[in-house]
Amino acid sequence: MDKKALLTKLIIDDTLTQHRIPVHEELVIALYEDVEIAQYIDFIIDKINAKVAEKITPQDKIPPILLLLPPARDLAAEETSLPEECPLKPGQIPTHSSPMPTEKPIIHRPTAKITLSNAKVGTAFNSTLSIELNTLEITEIEAVDVPEGVGITFDHESCCLVGMPTKSGNFILVVHWSVNAIRYQDEVLLIINPDPRSLWQINEPPADSPYSKAHIDSQLILEEDIRIVGASRRGRSHEHAGTFRDDDFYIHHDNQSQWNILIVADGAGSARYSREGSRIAINTVSHYLKSQLSLENEAIKPHLETIHQWNDNSAINQVGSFFAQLFRNAAQLAINNLKNEAIHINEPVKSFSTTLLATVSLRINDELFAASFWMGDGAIAAYGPAGKVRILGIPDSGEYAGQTRFLDDSALNDAEFNRRIIIGKWKEISHLILMTDGVSDPVFETDNGLQDPNKWAAFIDEISPCLASPEHADSALAEWLNFFSAGNHDDRTLVVAW
Repeated sequence: MDKKALLTKLIIDDTLTQHRIPVHEELVIALYEDVEIAQYIDFIIDKINAKVAEKITPQDKIPPILLLLPPARDLAAEETSLPEECPLKPGQIPTHSSPMPTEKPIIHRPTAKITLSNAKVGTAFNSTLSIELNTLEITEIEAVDVPEGVGITFDHESCCLVGMPTKSGNFILVVHWSVNAIRYQDEVLLIINPDPRSLWQINEPPADSPYSKAHIDSQLILEEDIRIVGASRRGRSHEHAGTFRDDDFYIHHDNQSQWNILIVADGAGSARYSREGSRIAINTVSHYLKSQLSLENEAIKPHLETIHQWNDNSAINQVGSFFAQLFRNAAQLAINNLKNEAIHINEPVKSFSTTLLATVSLRINDELFAASFWMGDGAIAAYGPAGKVRILGIPDSGEYAGQTRFLDDSALNDAEFNRRIIIGKWKEISHLILMTDGVSDPVFETDNGLQDPNKWAAFIDEISPCLASPEHADSALAEWLNFFSAGNHDDRTLVVAW
């Protein structure tokens, strides 16, 4: 482990221990990948080097000089071997004399500090190679010896290391440089970090695990004027840990009543059987909504005319009350079934914790009516015309990343429960979208980002190729959900009606 990596490890370990933060693999990987932390570590190292340089005296910097003395002279022998000279006459100048010894100047090797950036496998690399001398003289880099097979070369014209790194590790480069026509060479460490994607393993859950669930699921409804697609896939964190997908979804179109039902659910990652919790919630709520929106249900018929006309505020409020009660009943049934399953296996009901986002919609000519229920994080949105978005609810965000609200009695009995239901009717809606936080977090990042029409426009542009061939939209969307985003490795589920 290089010095920077060791220092990073020590700081992260000490911080987590000091604040009693529960340590899990995804958190540690996220900390190591954090660019800002890496910059702070570089700053600490530079400060240490600067302080050390201040404490070193000029005498410390000069290497010791070993003086070689000539062999002892035999003066007696020299006297006998000297030629005899005639005595000088007045005014005569000696013909020879012993010259004064001269010393060659001692040239001390300058101390060089060579700096370059770290590289990453699979990412284009372009780093200036700079040399600072303690003498402050200007150097010229003549060549750099780079180990073969790492995918990096030295560009003399730009004085940069360039290329596409092909392997990770610590590599010694030999830098040939000169100053004042004197050539030197020094070694410098090049660190090539691995591609984060290569660190993730794909492991299967134990064969005897209860409540098994497919790692990837997708569904397509393609009929005249009706196009609905849903896709869900296991996140990298679950792949690495060898656990099941916690997300679930449901899509439905009733050919008689023309109502659409779209639902997504995200089981709590900390809950042991949340994968089954999301499935139970989806199945319960979808079954209830289908029965209540069918032509056989007399209770909805008085509200259909209001939904079509949409011009009487008092009647619209009654429609809102109808759907508030509809979603409350659906949530209560789901909670009851979660409790029943917990009793059957003698587990706390929190072991089945899940979010739930549900929307029912009805196309009326060029308008779309929708009623939504939002419990937890993720997103529901009606997009259109281009560049305009309506967020159909309020995400439940906590004090820290990953914290949210789950479907339970306390949420159902909350005096603010009806705020979770939104109804509306709009023209030119091109996409009705539901997603879990595995998609919303990397795409929109924050709750404010969720309100940004530009981010939604970019998102629609990104998924449009998947929807361009409707007959293959389910498989295309499931493949798109496999995109890589550093620090975002949760399950991903997306439902789109377009």
